[in-house]
Amino acid sequence: MQLPLFPLILLLKIIYMRALLFPETTTVRIFLLEFASVLIIWGLLNLKERTIWRHTANFLISTFCFANIMYYSFFGRLLNWEALGQLTYLSEVKSSIAEIFSPIYLLFYVDMLILLVWQLLNRKIYVDYFSTKSLKSAKYLKFDPFFKKKAVTTVTALALTVCSLSVVFYPDKGNKMAMTREVGILTTQGYELLTFWQKKHDKLAPTDKLTQATINRLKQIEPSSWPKYFGAASGKNIILIQLESIENFLINFTVDGEQITPNLNSLVQESLYFPYFYSQIGQGNTSDAEFITNTSLYPLADGAIAKELKNIKYPSLPRLLKEQGYVSLTFHANDVTFWNRDNLYPCLGFDKYYDKAFYQDEDPIGRWGSSDQVLFAKAFPILKELHAKRQKFYASLITLSSHHPYNLPESKHRIEIPDEIKGTLLGNYFLAVNYTDYTLGQFIQALKAHGLWDNTVLVVFGDHFGLRNTTDTFYKNTLSKLLGRDHDQLDSLNVPLLIRIPGLKAQTINNVGGQVDLLPTIANLLGLSLDKQLVFGQDIFNHSDNLLGFRFYYPEGTLITANHFHEAGSRYGFNIFNHKPYEDKEFFLQQENRVKSLLALSDSYLNYLAENQPLP
Repeated sequence: MQLPLFPLILLLKIIYMRALLFPETTTVRIFLLEFASVLIIWGLLNLKERTIWRHTANFLISTFCFANIMYYSFFGRLLNWEALGQLTYLSEVKSSIAEIFSPIYLLFYVDMLILLVWQLLNRKIYVDYFSTKSLKSAKYLKFDPFFKKKAVTTVTALALTVCSLSVVFYPDKGNKMAMTREVGILTTQGYELLTFWQKKHDKLAPTDKLTQATINRLKQIEPSSWPKYFGAASGKNIILIQLESIENFLINFTVDGEQITPNLNSLVQESLYFPYFYSQIGQGNTSDAEFITNTSLYPLADGAIAKELKNIKYPSLPRLLKEQGYVSLTFHANDVTFWNRDNLYPCLGFDKYYDKAFYQDEDPIGRWGSSDQVLFAKAFPILKELHAKRQKFYASLITLSSHHPYNLPESKHRIEIPDEIKGTLLGNYFLAVNYTDYTLGQFIQALKAHGLWDNTVLVVFGDHFGLRNTTDTFYKNTLSKLLGRDHDQLDSLNVPLLIRIPGLKAQTINNVGGQVDLLPTIANLLGLSLDKQLVFGQDIFNHSDNLLGFRFYYPEGTLITANHFHEAGSRYGFNIFNHKPYEDKEFFLQQENRVKSLLALSDSYLNYLAENQPLP
């Protein structure tokens, strides 16, 4: 018996994947752990001498490596099992897939191509590099079948023991990226698979802990007796604009003297501007942002909430406003079935939604739907009519034109960018954001021209990161040069928040906030009590301290306080104002535990709502 080529080829694929994910971190210990996981697969496949199983396993593992590298290239994290439920969306995001694809990723399949060509050229010769019989060895290396089976079983058992112990003794199992780096790619994936169903049925926090007092105690905040701005916008219309993929660094940012967001910059001069506001989305991305802002609840650790939880009557901003005589509308030019929004919007209590069926793909950009110019232009007459009827309204508008991969038609380019970034992801991003900013400016002018401006609170915020690509070194280096510093994790989380309130002077407020804080902040402006519902956010006008949790894209327990960002499992944090590292292991461990308790309470509350508040 001689060791076949299959485990060696598989090991090469895993090492290649490591080189793309974790350059310069493959030590001898890690190499041996990866080899052990490969031996487990090889041993299991040799329980039955069926070539089709081995070819299938090789293809699946190659695809696993390819898919993870593609996913990591954009999202900065590895695939999870919940992502399999998103395969139906592939046709919608194929332009983004094409943008992040690199031909070097096809090396995961090169062995299969070579084997196929070899077989076609040598049809009389059958090569099975998977089998333990594939390479003929000297007579003294040939063993009887019983010994071979026993040897394979022993090697597999030893490899399984090594991998199992590496998991048992690894302390930070909640940090998948760190665990993958330190324990091994296949071993971590095996652990994720074994615990997949367990996570679905984890014991939740007891419902007697589901009180606002418990939440406030974890966040270490006290309700304000005389909250600032309480009722400052009482009875006003609310327009909430969720900007696609727009990060806060773009405010007042110029490239070769060109402002990327001139209309947002002007709006800052008329608004209460929060430069330290953060996206808290989960796997549902934009749809999660809609959920968080309208409920003040956290997204799920894994999976899009609109897909995982259905037909629930959430306590929400639309329902809160309905009690005050408001009608709630939402506008989104994509198909309402994308991210199950046809389920999400009734759950949130919106009275009506306007999607692709309304916009009819007029002036489309990519596969996403009508341009932002059309989004605003067709929404405005509806809002104008409500205003004319003196019907108070809450309108949520979700932009699309600045969606990855930022392939804006040249006819919509409105600024000149340097030649070095023309046609690149970074250059296209600037052009797309500038176009969305232009359409926002047109919408604001329409509000002013037709009398809505002085009776409307305008809330503008970013939904999530725009430049999180972790493998494109060109854009990283170029953006660092333009920014004068590295574009880091904090920049990816940091999105703009502007709140324009009629009659209030413009001001920059450095209080830290997140998307979970929008509902209580708007409620305070309208003078509405939240005594009858739980909120995990806070009114950021009246609290300088905060504790924000982050999920999915970061390990559970990752947080932002009034001063620091900290990724769970690390000894360090970063000052959110100057991005400099800060070390206080004990402090961050305490904050991690508080955030984990907060997230567990949110999960328990979601479970409670699912069981007790179904949609009629």
